Amino acid sequence: MYQNNAMNAYRLAASSSLSDREADAECFRRLIATLESAAHETDVIQRNQALAKNQRLWSLIQRANAVEAGMVETEDRLLFARMADQAQRYGIRAILDPTLSLAPLIDTARNVLEGLEMAISEG
Repeated sequence: MYQNNAMNAYRLAASSSLSDREADAECFRRLIATLESAAHETDVIQRNQALAKNQRLWSLIQRANAVEAGMVETEDRLLFARMADQAQRYGIRAILDPTLSLAPLIDTARNVLEGLEMAISEG
């Protein structure tokens, strides 16, 4: 009886859980919202918190693509690593220069989100 209830609970959770791409897309949606909010603020602390979030996400992407795990083609891994490097470099510059626009970071995140949404819809 308990085993049957546990199995039903697992099936319910599994059917409503996000795929890897959906989870990635949600991360980028949240990053975009955070960066857009910070772009229209004069509060340096909020801006730096948004930029720190940007740095953490791209750092995770860079680390995930640094090792050949056979899950992503080499060409795509190199593209992701290059994008992560550029986003992090710009993020550092934006931290050091509060007048620097966040638009390039927002545009990059939107482009990745569009690609993920396309992959999800084809999926």
